[in-house]
Amino acid sequence: MKYDIVWDDSFNVGVEIVDKAHQRLMAIVRKMINLAQDTEEEKKRWACEEGIKYFKSYTVKHFAEEESYMRSIDYEEYEKHKQLHDEMREKTIPELERKLEASDYSEEAINEFLGVCMGWLTGHIMIEDRKLTRVDNNRKDIQPDEEELEHLILAISQTIQSLFQLNAEVDNERYEGENFGKAIYYKLSYQNLHGEKLHVLFAIEKSLVSRTVGKMLFLTFHKLNKTAISAMQQLAQQITRNLRTYFTHAESSFSLYDDEILSTKEFYQEFEAVSPQYSLLFQTDLGYFAFCIQRP
Repeated sequence: MKYDIVWDDSFNVGVEIVDKAHQRLMAIVRKMINLAQDTEEEKKRWACEEGIKYFKSYTVKHFAEEESYMRSIDYEEYEKHKQLHDEMREKTIPELERKLEASDYSEEAINEFLGVCMGWLTGHIMIEDRKLTRVDNNRKDIQPDEEELEHLILAISQTIQSLFQLNAEVDNERYEGENFGKAIYYKLSYQNLHGEKLHVLFAIEKSLVSRTVGKMLFLTFHKLNKTAISAMQQLAQQITRNLRTYFTHAESSFSLYDDEILSTKEFYQEFEAVSPQYSLLFQTDLGYFAFCIQRP
């Protein structure tokens, strides 16, 4: 089954050279998804090898153009934004390529590559690149405790609205790991220069994953595969990165050092081991998701 490429104008950030590049990158990934459906293994492998080379080459070109634009407008968050590009360019894509080669371009590795690229690209556009045309890029200092919680809830709701065009309302401000249906559980682990650790837990109802990621990829997922899960992981990382200023201090910056998919049992064990500082359950029209912050 072949899929048509459809550009959603909600992805536009308002800078022509940037928007055109994003359209091209998404078109490349979509073409690779279609090529990966080919039943002839030799043809599939050749198509994926060539597609990956082109995606990598065009990504490097796009990053250079976008960074040049940021310098031209004296963008305040240039160094932070460039670091995200560097991580994708120098770490994420090479690591995905190594997995592809080591697996001899297995279907699982191809799907992971496509999911990571699409999830990273979509999240990066909707969260980071949109800041390029935002008048106020600086967040006012937020007081801790109840006021911090209020701003964190608002930030999560706005991020979900921006990414998925979904209204997210808090269902429970003291979520304790209760089962709300079949879900994907994901843990992000951070550490700062002082060795202090911080964990972020996501619990996302499977129907919400399939319908939101599917909408972004313009696909219908009858069951979750490696592409959808990998895309979801990338989106969760970028959502957390966007929210971190609401629950960490600038002078004690945290860096991601590990991430993993958890089983249902492992997710519940996290709550037994450490009670989260923040533990929020959100409801949307497409399903539930929980966002929890632990400080061991």
